[in-house]
Amino acid sequence: MVMRSMLCFTKLVAQALNVVNCAKKGTLVLEHKDERDLGLHLLQFAEVVEEACTNLLPNVVCDYLYNLSEIFSKFYSNPECKVIGSDKETSRLLLCEATAMVMRKCFNLLGITPIYKI
Repeated sequence: MVMRSMLCFTKLVAQALNVVNCAKKGTLVLEHKDERDLGLHLLQFAEVVEEACTNLLPNVVCDYLYNLSEIFSKFYSNPECKVIGSDKETSRLLLCEATAMVMRKCFNLLGITPIYKI
């Protein structure tokens, strides 16, 4: 049982690191405060997964996901951080893609099937 838990934990941490490394598809430029806040929160994903698995506390993932959605909403609704049609469109789209990947991973960890369209 312990071996299976460690294997599962190792796989989850590897997935978390893959999500963080998705920015290698392009150049991320985080000049605005809301971009930096979102980027820093995304970088905490691996630590959150590790804490949740180590201490058997899935609520840590729930709290992280809730905070991530708030930070992303603040970023996306800010007129200074216009995503489409801005000169930083590629960077901001990568940030949005990384956020979507992390959110899907969080939902999967919690056993929730994510929806892609409303």
